Amino acid sequence: MKFKQIDKRDFSENSAISERQKKLKSATKDVSKKLRGSTVPEGSAEKSDYVKRAQQHLQSLAPSIGFASTQPVEFKMDSVVQNTSADTKVVHAKQTYLSKDIFQSGISVKFGSDGSNKGVNVDKVITIDQSVDSTPKLSAKDAVKITAKLLLDQPEEPQTDQFGEPLELEKINLEDFEPEIDIANEEDPSMTTFFKPGPFAERTKARLLWFELKPNDLRLGWEVITTQKNSLQYRTIVDATKTIGDIGGNEQDAVLYHKLLTQFLHARMNVYTVNPGVSDRKMVDCPPDNLPVKPAPTPPLPQGFPEHWCDNNPVTIGNCTFAHLGTSSTVYTGTNDDDNIIIFNPQDPVGNDQKILNIFYYNCFMHDYFYILGFREQDGNFQNNNFGRGGLETDRVDARAYSGSVVGPAVALPSPIDGISPIMNMGLVTSTNSHTAFDSDVVFHEFTHGVTNRLVGGPLNTDALERPQSRGMGEGWSDYVACTINKKNVVGDWVVNNPDGIRNNKYDSSFPHNFGHLGKSVNGVNYNEVHNIGEIWCTTLVEMNRNINDDNLSMQLVVDALKLSPTNPSFLDMRDSILEALDDKLENNQINSEKHTQVKKGIWKAFAKFGMGPNASSNGPQLSGITTDFNEPQE
Repeated sequence: MKFKQIDKRDFSENSAISERQKKLKSATKDVSKKLRGSTVPEGSAEKSDYVKRAQQHLQSLAPSIGFASTQPVEFKMDSVVQNTSADTKVVHAKQTYLSKDIFQSGISVKFGSDGSNKGVNVDKVITIDQSVDSTPKLSAKDAVKITAKLLLDQPEEPQTDQFGEPLELEKINLEDFEPEIDIANEEDPSMTTFFKPGPFAERTKARLLWFELKPNDLRLGWEVITTQKNSLQYRTIVDATKTIGDIGGNEQDAVLYHKLLTQFLHARMNVYTVNPGVSDRKMVDCPPDNLPVKPAPTPPLPQGFPEHWCDNNPVTIGNCTFAHLGTSSTVYTGTNDDDNIIIFNPQDPVGNDQKILNIFYYNCFMHDYFYILGFREQDGNFQNNNFGRGGLETDRVDARAYSGSVVGPAVALPSPIDGISPIMNMGLVTSTNSHTAFDSDVVFHEFTHGVTNRLVGGPLNTDALERPQSRGMGEGWSDYVACTINKKNVVGDWVVNNPDGIRNNKYDSSFPHNFGHLGKSVNGVNYNEVHNIGEIWCTTLVEMNRNINDDNLSMQLVVDALKLSPTNPSFLDMRDSILEALDDKLENNQINSEKHTQVKKGIWKAFAKFGMGPNASSNGPQLSGITTDFNEPQE
């Protein structure tokens, strides 16, 4: 699929090797090393107040991480403290300036299980050594109008999704369109404004933020989030430093950034537990007696887990999932038997009721699966009621099973911040007459997008997986989870009726490409495309599974690493986060030294096989400046 995408930032400088970045990283490590394991200074925050401690730590690090001497040290602290299975605590923050977010900034502070400081992850700190005007010259209304006109410019050539299905892109009717303000928060420094839907599916949100075009060129911009009626959602950033008069007739010249946010898949109950090609429907207990993952030692599962999926009502509405037919409110209703057990047993094994039921089953299954692995309420998981365990409520998955085809036909809108429901759409693949709601590969893939978007950077950061390697890993993680749970090396094989699935190569040990191919075209495979980038990441993780020979541990390390990683990570950042998660388990006596050594070797063997040995490097999460290393570390 080709959608208009714009990013006017200058990434020509290799930020990973520039002298300034080297110096800052070295200084950060030196300060963090001095503070690592340190006790809480007198007069500072209490040991258990990790958010306050993290804020104080960042304040103390300001000069070493890039703040100018005259620059106010500002961060927006996420109130959620993430816990890995080894009880490492992670506090996330975004850099702000004059109380407005800096786009794609991210920083996190880590604390050990004993409360000691374990260092920081810094994506990039923007140095501001001169005054910048924080008053917009362009109105939010004009920014929305510019965005709407941009969305009119759709690709002319026919578009298809990764199932080969035609994509009929919505033509927006802007005749007589004038953005109408619904809510405007005048006290908010970001001037957050919601506009009535108009030609869109939902309200349009606009807010001010900072966007760094290049060093020493920080622009004030309007971030505009639009959702079309075909489920396509975009993030557009419009330069707010120019008036309509300045722009003249070239309104699109004012667009600094424009990206499609919608995630496409290259998408007792009688259900298909894997897909109809593996077995007929099975009558299964829900929640199931056992999931294919063992509980993590920390934090312990709450009493009463897993909760009932259906809130004791005979409909496909539960605490973690609202499954219904398309955009209607039609749900599937079961019956109560003589023992007062709810029975869901659609008469038609391929009808609309079955589609609704199956998407409900898969989403509830994934909620419990990831809950065990540590994706809990305080981490921003998807629940209507959080039972007082932290996090924001009313954000269960809005799972839509369409009776026929739908744009995608497997789509997960990007996870909004904690407290707002993500939307999942499943539809028919017309070339095979197979429905994605029946294929667990597809639903597991899309659900995992929600998990990774909430865990990397914390549940209040919505742009922590938007750089090329980061976005590619989003696709790779989703395939990896489906492959691991279903014990396969392909995805989507049933829904497209192809034993090789929907990817370019199988995820086996003979996978032909590696880290060094990112940003290139190799044997007809374009490694600038997000799903193809993800294939290299997924095959590395699947190889790690094979080396470790313990899928539960592998998956737990991957989930822990999502919490430990910097925002917008590179492949190498995530490699290091997985190794850090393993080291944390050793420090907290959750594995012994022999097991630690064995697993560490398996991890390095997998990454080295695909060019990510200890001396590999890249231009951060960009697709340039990549140097491969196929060697494992010397013992």
